Amino acid sequence: MEALFEEFLGEGESTFSEETFTTAGVPESERPLPQPYHYRVRDTDQKVLCLEQGRLVATSLQGANAAQEEHISVVPNRHLERSRCPLIVGIRGGSQALSCGTGTEPNLQLEAVGVLDLFNRGAEATRFTFYKTFSGTTHTFEAAAFPGHFLSTAPRPGEAVALTAQPAATAITAFYLQRK
Repeated sequence: MEALFEEFLGEGESTFSEETFTTAGVPESERPLPQPYHYRVRDTDQKVLCLEQGRLVATSLQGANAAQEEHISVVPNRHLERSRCPLIVGIRGGSQALSCGTGTEPNLQLEAVGVLDLFNRGAEATRFTFYKTFSGTTHTFEAAAFPGHFLSTAPRPGEAVALTAQPAATAITAFYLQRK
């Protein structure tokens, strides 16, 4: 993930500055923006993500159904502490973003906003941001807007991906990532 942050923010930069994006005398407005990184996601029960009737679910896909698998697309949130690995997370190539909702309680939902658009929005992107933590071979995603709430899948296939407070015996919060 460090390469992702370096591409978007520059080496060792923790916040945006005009100098960060000026390379070889080319102003930021004339440089192409780096592209999101895309990952295949599996939970520890080997379920993958897919869209089912407009909601993101985790299920087992085989054969012809394997084409329905959704990959996540990520870009850094340059306005949050880089050392915590703040990622704006989306699906559909980054054209839809995962949001924690706008209410006082976390409510995971998909919104039709691009992750690259959110990269440029500043603090407004916090509800679309998750702190990624690596532990051994798995990763967790904690909601930046709702500390202590993590992306999770249910033990049974076909149930919606949600946000859950840790620890939750009925939720799976650890994921394997494979870069595409």
